Amino acid sequence: MLLDPNLLVEFYESGEMAKLIAAFINWGFMMALLFNLVSYSESVKRANSPLWICIIINLSYLSTSFIERSSFQYLPWALADFITIGALYLVQKNRNRIIALYYCMFGLAVNGLLHLSLYIDLHIWGNYEPWWLWSLYSIGINLNDALMIIVLVVNRDFLGLCRAGRLLKTVFQRHAHG
Repeated sequence: MLLDPNLLVEFYESGEMAKLIAAFINWGFMMALLFNLVSYSESVKRANSPLWICIIINLSYLSTSFIERSSFQYLPWALADFITIGALYLVQKNRNRIIALYYCMFGLAVNGLLHLSLYIDLHIWGNYEPWWLWSLYSIGINLNDALMIIVLVVNRDFLGLCRAGRLLKTVFQRHAHG
């Protein structure tokens, strides 16, 4: 056999896999930023460009990439996600509300809640036995990051989240007015 399965398990449990995934995610956000920097040079695309969203998210992810990996990392990561949402709101409040903004704010909110839930699980409840939340966290964080990278490049409602949001808003408005 070419590859020993025990080495794969050891590699995964050592945290090296997490470092590689984090590097890949940071690289993805940087590539989205580079793409948007180039696209911003076309004056036609400037009004709906997610360039400022890319810059803020890159700064956020870059600043948290230096946090030492331990079980205490989840609270600073959650705070960084919530602060990033606030920064996105402040920067975009006088600009066009573009699809990438909604997707990134939704993704960061879900990521922040997942970070917070893992922090609570580990440090408040004292749970160190793996359970479904840990799997949900691992899949959810990486899936959200990948979706944010994609939407920063395509700036399209490819999952229908904005359409669903408009539908819910209409339903609630009708319900509120009788």
